[in-house]
Amino acid sequence: MIVPLSLEEEWSPMWEAATSWQPSGKNVLVISPHPDDETLGAGGLISTQVSEGVPVQVVAVTDGENAYGRGDSTLAANRRMEQSAAVKQLGLKPGDVIRLGLTDSAVSSEERTLTERLLPLVSRETHIFAPWIGDFHPDHEACGRVAQTVAQRAGASLTFYFFWTWHRGTPQLLKNLPLRSLSLSPDHRRSKLTALSQYRSQLEHPSGQPILPDELLWPARRSTEIFLPS
Repeated sequence: MIVPLSLEEEWSPMWEAATSWQPSGKNVLVISPHPDDETLGAGGLISTQVSEGVPVQVVAVTDGENAYGRGDSTLAANRRMEQSAAVKQLGLKPGDVIRLGLTDSAVSSEERTLTERLLPLVSRETHIFAPWIGDFHPDHEACGRVAQTVAQRAGASLTFYFFWTWHRGTPQLLKNLPLRSLSLSPDHRRSKLTALSQYRSQLEHPSGQPILPDELLWPARRSTEIFLPS
């Protein structure tokens, strides 16, 4: 069980001070280490861009099969289905999700493979959104590093999103970084929350200790999303 180092009220001043921002309108590629990351960190962005006619793709790097440790042979299939249902709520079609099937919790050992799989999907007209390289999960950090490499090689734009930082980090960690705030309309916020509700495997668990207990969901429930341009 994760015990957050800082509470929402400690982070709120930083969220409120972030500069208001709108994406560039380029084709969007959201890198999601596990099913749910695209919704937790950028669900509002996805919904907003889709409604504006911007092409959006989600790269599902892993199937999240090891979320509760090894041994559950059904979890990968369940999480794929949950992700498909979630992104549908955000306005995406099944073909907008690209599944790579890398190993959950071991992406850092497959960074070269991930780089090779992502490069054909990216051009100068692509805006990549990826987890921050300091987001306190090895798969998130590996995806962030690969996104940097791919963006540099392709001349693409790159912006980071956050999730575990809000729980495992402190406001001091992001102090003086040029954070950007995307305001979500009521409709886009509702779409994000509905998408999040599809992830039953992460919101509930027989042990009583799900990956996403209610107290960790405040970042996903706010009316803004926070990003960091690279």
